Amino acid sequence: MMHIDIHKDAKLDEIWKMILGKLGNKASEISSNSSSFYKTQDGIECSLRKLNGDLVAICYRENNRINGYRWTIEICNEN
Repeated sequence: MMHIDIHKDAKLDEIWKMILGKLGNKASEISSNSSSFYKTQDGIECSLRKLNGDLVAICYRENNRINGYRWTIEICNEN
């Protein structure tokens, strides 16, 4: 599990770049066309997927203590 703290006004494209940067080499597997951000009852989440649609990671946003957000990245198990 990885975390990114960002300011409240961050745009989705900035968040996307930060998430990919945090993933390091694994970021090369992610397809922006297959991945998506979506709203839930708890806030905003995203699914990071390969070009073939396989799920690589789930990300979700929570409030942090410094008047911003913390994004948590959970890498999915590879079979």
